[in-house]
Amino acid sequence: MNEHSKLREYLKQAVGGEKISIYQGVVKSVTGQLCEVEIGNIIIPDVRLKASELDDDGWMLVTPKVGTAVTVGSLSGDLSQLVVLQVDHIETIVINGGKLGGLINIEQLTDKINELVDTFNKHTHNVTVSHPGGTFTTVKPGAAAPSFNKSDYEDETIKH
Repeated sequence: MNEHSKLREYLKQAVGGEKISIYQGVVKSVTGQLCEVEIGNIIIPDVRLKASELDDDGWMLVTPKVGTAVTVGSLSGDLSQLVVLQVDHIETIVINGGKLGGLINIEQLTDKINELVDTFNKHTHNVTVSHPGGTFTTVKPGAAAPSFNKSDYEDETIKH
């Protein structure tokens, strides 16, 4: 038995001999972790956006845009127990329950930080100090703060 045949047999055993079905459809609406998908001219409610129904804070939720094409798979072999497998256009992505907030826009952040560095580097004031030997003016610090480069703090694993 070749490797592909072995894999097919393992998959049949894993799903209890049921047929694995994959469909193409269009998202009609999204509510929470479920959506309605039109397949042909049938609207299927309660299509899951997550692989499981677990409710923990380690989940990832990819919410498709209404009107976008999706590929859905059936956990039962028919049009019940459908789950979204792939989407063409995404409305939102929430990773780990979203507890860390949104992603940053790296270019805008770098620009803002460098504006602050530039203002700091240009900020000088002459201070005249009096003392018994006369007056003198203080000098600005010797070295300017360096500009930031986004590669110093950008993680390119996930992009948006």
